[in-house]
Amino acid sequence: MVNVLKGPEGFENFYSEMFKARWPILKESLLLPKKHVAILNPFSKFKFPGDPISMTGIPYPHHIADSFPHPEKTEEGYFNYYLMDAASILPVMALDPQPGQRVVDLCAAPGGKSLLCAWKMDNQGLLVSNDRSAARRARIHKIFDEYLPKTSQKNLKVTAHDASKWCLYEKNVYDKVLLDAPCSSERHVLIDPKEIALWAPGRTKAIAVSQFAMLASALDIVKPGGTIVYSTCALSELENDDILRKLQQKRGGRYELLRREFPIGEPTEFGWQVLPDNTGWGPFYLAMVKKIK
Repeated sequence: MVNVLKGPEGFENFYSEMFKARWPILKESLLLPKKHVAILNPFSKFKFPGDPISMTGIPYPHHIADSFPHPEKTEEGYFNYYLMDAASILPVMALDPQPGQRVVDLCAAPGGKSLLCAWKMDNQGLLVSNDRSAARRARIHKIFDEYLPKTSQKNLKVTAHDASKWCLYEKNVYDKVLLDAPCSSERHVLIDPKEIALWAPGRTKAIAVSQFAMLASALDIVKPGGTIVYSTCALSELENDDILRKLQQKRGGRYELLRREFPIGEPTEFGWQVLPDNTGWGPFYLAMVKKIK
């Protein structure tokens, strides 16, 4: 019997082979509605009614519920909270941007992680939020304007560079680099009949090539001693641990792998992964490296 390589059956074959006995339950969890954490905007005086439920270890005032209404503007003119998957907060926790540092978010749109960085940096230093798409850059600007006073945006810069070629123009410039790379987004593919009909293994392989080019560029633009956080919302190992495995092969000796645990998820060979079958959050993957030279 010849395995089907494309479309829904190909998708099923590919990920069942990757996740083995775990796949049926994982697939079922991917089809459930996404959950969100509501992170309070420090520029709004909004407070959640009653005692909010929080996740131990997430360092932002926040609330967890089955569902939230769309954020609304308070009397100060800024939205009251920002909704994110809890797993999407982890890369910013790992990056730990500080006031006065030079930080770049290489693939920043729609802007949630950049917003968290901006809150942490307190209008000090430089935060560059980058995206090649004009429409997506407009979303970043919109997020900043909806959640931050103009007076608290003086350290923010939105750019339109090709992340994979940034290293041709700058080297050893940034204290910290966040690369939340464009990825296969299998959760979206799984629920979209048109997307899954077009799926083929070549999709994740091609995306992985682009992701590695971006990560190699990130290693050039971060300062020695600086930190890179690489992350995706992909399931495919080709886009997760395999990217770090390739970095080890191609750039070994220039960095060291950093390891830490987070409030949700599980360790992988090179990083950390959050999957919805056992957490309700994600999928999400991240890995941390510190540049040596």
